[in-house]
Amino acid sequence: MDRTFKANISERSIWRRLCFMLLFAAIFNLVAFIVFTAALVQFIIRLTTGSVNTELQALGPRLGQYIQQIVAFETFHTEQRPYPFAPFPEADGTATPDTRVQAG
Repeated sequence: MDRTFKANISERSIWRRLCFMLLFAAIFNLVAFIVFTAALVQFIIRLTTGSVNTELQALGPRLGQYIQQIVAFETFHTEQRPYPFAPFPEADGTATPDTRVQAG
């Protein structure tokens, strides 16, 4: 075997990263389920009341940013581990969706 490969395979940090990657892959699936559930609940609320829940509406972009952080870590784009090792994404004004309610 080549020396570089032997050095890389014996490096503890890469195996530690693998453990974090597996953890965040599971969290990613959990967050995807939460997004689906929030969307379904939001649809039911909109259907029954005619308006949307502002708390759920604000949660959507934050969950999207969190998923983006997980994907960036999983694909080695960054070494920064997402929440709970960093603060949960805050809502910012750059990704604010149009708040007008439209059918269809």
